[in-house]
Amino acid sequence: MRREPTCSGAMRYLLALMIAAPIAAQVIPEIRYKISAGDLTSADAIADIFCQVNGVNSECAAATSWLARGALIMKQPDRAKFYLQRTKGMTEELTKKSSVEGDPYLATAVGATIEVEAKLFALEGHADRAVALLQSELPHWKLYAIQARIQKNLNLLTLEGKRAPILPAGAAGQPVLLFLWGHWCSDCTGQAPVIARIKQRYESKGLRVFAPTRRIGTVNDNEHATPEEEDAEIERVWRESYRGLADVPHGVDQGTMLAYGVSSTPTLVLIDRTGIVRLYCPFRMSEAELSSRVNALLQ
Repeated sequence: MRREPTCSGAMRYLLALMIAAPIAAQVIPEIRYKISAGDLTSADAIADIFCQVNGVNSECAAATSWLARGALIMKQPDRAKFYLQRTKGMTEELTKKSSVEGDPYLATAVGATIEVEAKLFALEGHADRAVALLQSELPHWKLYAIQARIQKNLNLLTLEGKRAPILPAGAAGQPVLLFLWGHWCSDCTGQAPVIARIKQRYESKGLRVFAPTRRIGTVNDNEHATPEEEDAEIERVWRESYRGLADVPHGVDQGTMLAYGVSSTPTLVLIDRTGIVRLYCPFRMSEAELSSRVNALLQ
């Protein structure tokens, strides 16, 4: 019996692209999945096929920007530079015709180009050029998603050892753990039991925990939630998913979220009694690692 030639993963994806609609919303999750599996080649093929079928649009730019980030994660700076230049070319053209404020894919691509270029500078031993780039870009953008991403990368390069940009009310003179979270964030609920145990263990030694958050304008499937509706959702999520932190202040404070560059949640910050930042971590931490850092803070 004659066997038909098998299709590669990329060819199967092409067939799906040609048959299925809408498919745009699936391309970036698929690319991110391939990157998380360490398969940049397949991620590249998927992005290339998508861009061929759909043309150079904002989703194509965002998909390509993920390839640049993926190449950095996989310690392939030359490929990261290639994808960076490709993405920059796309975003320069797209921003002539459309605003990042109305296009989250374009905002993703623009923010990623700034982030990747700064990280490449730092990787090459030019942290000063990375900081200069980030500082020069920050005033140009008014959208929270881009501002926060730039600030996050500035903070990663400069914040530890410096005075905290903002302290919560009542925190002066005390060691502080900031748990910067979002009601939409599953990683935050995953981190919450660790934060609760850290609080229980070290509160008697003076540690104060604060959990600022922000609104994003959506609640579940409601993309046009009012502030009151979102505040009610914040309280519901906190009550149901953060039970070990019931008495922790967790108010809406976009200024604090922006100052600490919360483009990814959770973000964890440790501040000593003199107001100096001793830890800045824009991702989850293990209990052992966080406990070790808190111990050092309290010595």
